[in-house]
Amino acid sequence: MNNDIIVVTIPKKPDYTSMIRLISSSIGNKVGYNIDEIEDLKVAMGEAFILSYGKSSDESIEIEFQIHKNKLEVSLHWNITGGNEESKEAALGRMIIESLMDEAYYTDEEIRLIKYID
Repeated sequence: MNNDIIVVTIPKKPDYTSMIRLISSSIGNKVGYNIDEIEDLKVAMGEAFILSYGKSSDESIEIEFQIHKNKLEVSLHWNITGGNEESKEAALGRMIIESLMDEAYYTDEEIRLIKYID
């Protein structure tokens, strides 16, 4: 499974948050995360998806899972709508993501999350 890339395009609707969590859970299981790590990934991905659909001008969000030997790297991509003001809810979402993932990076058009594989 090393160097595998899985790309999923999901409609930009809150109703699909649970689907993102399920996909993340399945991939986390395949890379060998334990139950707690899988739960951390699921929660972080749900928060990242919510953050991304608030910024996207597209009708969908592209999510790319890159499986490496020692880590899982997930990127959420979109076209920006403009405006960079962050709500209290978005700030809380970032805090949750950063507490659960090993690394998190944010740009105007992407959220990239990294969780290492022990």
